[in-house]
Amino acid sequence: MQIDDYGQAIALKNKLEAALPFRVRPGKQLMKAIEDKSITPATWLDVDTVMYLGDEGGIMVNLLPSGDRTKTVYSTSLTHVVFDPEHELAAEVLEYQRQRTRRLMLQNRRGFAAELLEKESLGKRKPKRKGFG
Repeated sequence: MQIDDYGQAIALKNKLEAALPFRVRPGKQLMKAIEDKSITPATWLDVDTVMYLGDEGGIMVNLLPSGDRTKTVYSTSLTHVVFDPEHELAAEVLEYQRQRTRRLMLQNRRGFAAELLEKESLGKRKPKRKGFG
């Protein structure tokens, strides 16, 4: 199952690169992974790099705590941050986040084996039998 529309993802990545630097806030998933207690959901983080890691990673961003360049740099998926709603690309980013999260959820729910079995079963059809036989 393809997760990202490659053309759309690259176009969004290029727009985000042109808009660098911009600010985001950490989302729930990122807050669970960060061990730094000084970062809260209300903390603004500066994005200094945007890259596309294919279907597996999606659009990734490097994050720095706002105003402090000496701290640790965090790299995370664009789906794990809350984008500034006043930014000109906010609607596009939100749509990408929703679409990618939904497709990942569908992929995880069905599982890789189910997808393979579905492809196999499309090629082999059982012959119809008459009666109870």
